[in-house]
Amino acid sequence: MGFEAARVLAADGARLALIGRSAKAVEAAAAAISREFGVATTAHAADAAAENGAIETMIADIVLAHGEPRGLLVTSGLTDHNGALNEMTDADWEANFQDVLMGHVRAVRAAVPAMIAAGGGQIVTTAAYSVRAAKSFLFGYAAMKAAIVNFTKNLAKAYGGQGVRANCVCPGAFETERVIQSLEAVMAEQGLSREAAARHLVSDVWKMPVAMRRPGLAREAGELMAFLLSERAGYLNGAIINIDGGTDF
Repeated sequence: MGFEAARVLAADGARLALIGRSAKAVEAAAAAISREFGVATTAHAADAAAENGAIETMIADIVLAHGEPRGLLVTSGLTDHNGALNEMTDADWEANFQDVLMGHVRAVRAAVPAMIAAGGGQIVTTAAYSVRAAKSFLFGYAAMKAAIVNFTKNLAKAYGGQGVRANCVCPGAFETERVIQSLEAVMAEQGLSREAAARHLVSDVWKMPVAMRRPGLAREAGELMAFLLSERAGYLNGAIINIDGGTDF
């Protein structure tokens, strides 16, 4: 989703700094955007879940090199350390806290002073559909994503008067790399079309009442994120926006 948001912003002529855990992956993403759109796109490797100051240093270096940021999009939030209540250890909860919540906090905390100095900017955080629809197998993830909603509201209240807007996107089921792999497996195993496989995954496997009967495309979330980062969303602040194809919650 973050990559697709970057592509939309690049098409609008934005200068971009991409940050990811994997140097190889983020360098490839930046190179692809630069080739496609001809805009300056730099790649930076840092893990916002780490308590080592790496993400704060990285953002400070980006600001020093490129000037004050006009927008910050944070999409961190892995689901690797999750399960039912009695399945999750303290270490699992800590992993969710560091990656989902503190990954956002560290990045935003590093960028806000520079935005204020520049007269304002836009922050977009990423929560999840599950903040409003509890999932018994995502105790830690859903709890920390719910904290992102409150964190975003606080940002909007605290810094709106200084020109900093903060809005939160709550995606439902989307075609991430893992979902695409699941789709392809279902198509191969059951001989289904992509549309039928998507319907099967959403309705029968995930038990999600999605009105559109399919997962979202990463591009569709990217378009919303890019809009919120633009001046076209100038009076949106503190909004919590579901993008879920019409899913009950």
